[in-house]
Amino acid sequence: MSASAAAILLLALVLPATAQGAAELKAGIARVEITPSTSMPMYGYAKRKCGPATGTHDPLFAKVLVLEAGGSRMALVTADLGSLVSETLRREVASKLDIHVLLLSASHTHSAPSFLPFGSAPASGEEAQSYLAEIEQKIFGAIDEASRTMFPARLGVGAGALQLGYNRLLIREDGRARAVFDNLERIPYGPVDPEVVLLRVEDAEGRAKALLVHYAAHPVVLGPTSCQYSADYPGVVQSVVERELEGTQVMFVQGGAGDINPLFQGRSGRQEDDFAVMEKMGQLLAAEVLRANKTVKLLAPVLDSIKVRSEVLTFGDRWDKDGTIEVGITTILLGREVAIATVPGEPLHKLQRMWKEQADVPHPLFYGYTLSAGGTWPGYIPDLRSAAYGGYGGDASTRIEVGAGEKIMLRHLTFLYDLLGMWKDKPGRP
Repeated sequence: MSASAAAILLLALVLPATAQGAAELKAGIARVEITPSTSMPMYGYAKRKCGPATGTHDPLFAKVLVLEAGGSRMALVTADLGSLVSETLRREVASKLDIHVLLLSASHTHSAPSFLPFGSAPASGEEAQSYLAEIEQKIFGAIDEASRTMFPARLGVGAGALQLGYNRLLIREDGRARAVFDNLERIPYGPVDPEVVLLRVEDAEGRAKALLVHYAAHPVVLGPTSCQYSADYPGVVQSVVERELEGTQVMFVQGGAGDINPLFQGRSGRQEDDFAVMEKMGQLLAAEVLRANKTVKLLAPVLDSIKVRSEVLTFGDRWDKDGTIEVGITTILLGREVAIATVPGEPLHKLQRMWKEQADVPHPLFYGYTLSAGGTWPGYIPDLRSAAYGGYGGDASTRIEVGAGEKIMLRHLTFLYDLLGMWKDKPGRP
């Protein structure tokens, strides 16, 4: 760890298994609509060519999965929002529901309302504060509902691959990178991570109750002329798959999409035409999800508690030498086959690749855009190479110190091997 990360708050949440030994896995699910009832400013584009939202194309949802094993519980919230930061939710879910691990994962759609400022500053303005309070209440209620309707569960994992994104950081003639925001020719600039990973939650009868779709691509099919609330392509994926898999709650988890834009982009300025492009991208990914769903294999039963390490790391500000940025991360181990690494803000895809390549478990899952352990929303978190070559998300529009991305992932890996019991108190055999 660097000197700037020396002051860290360590929260260890490893709870023992039940006295009987086996810790039966239980799950609960719920959802709630969070579409604003008013026309709020739209998220994500500094040069958006409309004022407040003019309507709703498709509703925004928050979906909840609660898992319990061996007396330990965690809650995952996926939300059709640009970002989601709420210390109120973390505090109340812990104190009132006894759930001390809460993952708030935003899809990062740019067609959601803009109500949270950068970082951890509170929502400003009466309308923004009112909306934040409303969704906090709704999400708390959904977590409460899920925790009161638990059922015996098994986990399964499947995977597919489909390149629906391109790397927008392109090296130019001067040797520096600059972003290619619009790519109407659909040139598959690389590198990217095209993998689609599914985590399926089944009940005791083998019925799929929840399907988590992990993919990495910015939800910016809809561009700066779009003026209606929309979950963008992740919303299409979820609705299509839910129609095909009746009784299954589909939840989209955004990965390391900081430098990955969608190959399909609605930039005509005609809303219906642009929504058709969004529908096309969502349909393509949904088809791959449905195909990959047929490959899902059940994992070994979870015979231990949910193991967790959370920490708040302190980094320097890249441009303000006196500034600091606090980043909360959480590493989770489910059984010995599934490990989750959470990173708030917008991590670039190579950090996701680093986790997948070095986490020595069968199924390493990467949760970008996910607040989990306090700290701030740090914005873009580049890998070292991207930070060196620059461009949007590499050096422009970033604040966190150089090397922070790799340090975050090394901390995740250190935690993972601790949770796996790999760190011994004395050297092993020569």
